[in-house]
Amino acid sequence: MIYAMIADIHSNIEALKVVIKQIQGSGVDRTICLGDIVGYGPNPKECIELIKTLPDVEVILGNHDAAVINKTEIKDFNEYAKQAIEINKGLLTEEDKEYLTTLKEKHTETDILFVHGSPRDPLNEYLLTMKKLQENIELFNEKICFGGHTHLPLVYSRSGSGEDHIENPEDNQEFKLLEDRKYIINVGSVGQPRDGDNRACFVYYDTSENKITYCRLKYDIESVQKKMKNLQLPKFLINRLSEGK
Repeated sequence: MIYAMIADIHSNIEALKVVIKQIQGSGVDRTICLGDIVGYGPNPKECIELIKTLPDVEVILGNHDAAVINKTEIKDFNEYAKQAIEINKGLLTEEDKEYLTTLKEKHTETDILFVHGSPRDPLNEYLLTMKKLQENIELFNEKICFGGHTHLPLVYSRSGSGEDHIENPEDNQEFKLLEDRKYIINVGSVGQPRDGDNRACFVYYDTSENKITYCRLKYDIESVQKKMKNLQLPKFLINRLSEGK
C-alpha cells in the first residue's frame, strides 16, 4: 500500500493542484488529508471540491475547518487567522460547510493513527516541543501517528529502549522506518509551509518498503498572492507564502 498524506492546504488551490497532479501520477493507492482544507488563503470552495473528487480519500477535520462551521471558537486564533476565517466563511456554500461537518477528528487504519494536531488533542494541540512529543508518544497504541497543524515537517521516534530521535526532513528526503521504533510524523503543509522552504510539502508512505518520502513542489505563489490581495486578506499572510515562514 502506498499512501499520500497531505495537510494544511489552507485554501491554496494552486499548491493543491500541483500536489494532486504529482500524486495521481505516482501509483498512490490511498490519499489521506490531515485537515485544514480551508483558512488563510483565497480558494476554500475550490479546495474542498478538488479534495472530494479524489478516489479512495480519507479526510480529517482541522481546526480551521472546524472554525468556519462554528464547531470551535476562534477566540484563540491570532488576528490574521480570524480575519481569514471570516473571509473564508463568506466564500463557502452551505453544501461546502455541510461537507466539513461530516469530517471526523481522527482515523485509524491497521497500525497507523491519523490526526490533525496530536494524539492527545487531535484538533488543536501543536507538537512544537520535545516535551509534548514525549508525552504524546505514550498516548496511542499504533506504531505511527501522522499529523500536521504546525506546518513543519518532522520525524520523531522512540526506540524500544526508550531513546528519543528527532529529524527535520530536508528536500525530498527518504526515511526508512525501523521496526523497534514508534513514530510521530508531521507531513508538513501543502498550502502554507513554515520551515523556510516555500514549496508545497507532503509525504508518501510505502507500507511494503516501510519507508516515508517527503516531496517538495513549486507552485505559482504570485497567483495566490494576487487573489489574496483582491480579497483584502491580511498582508502578513500574503507575504509569508513567499518566505515559507
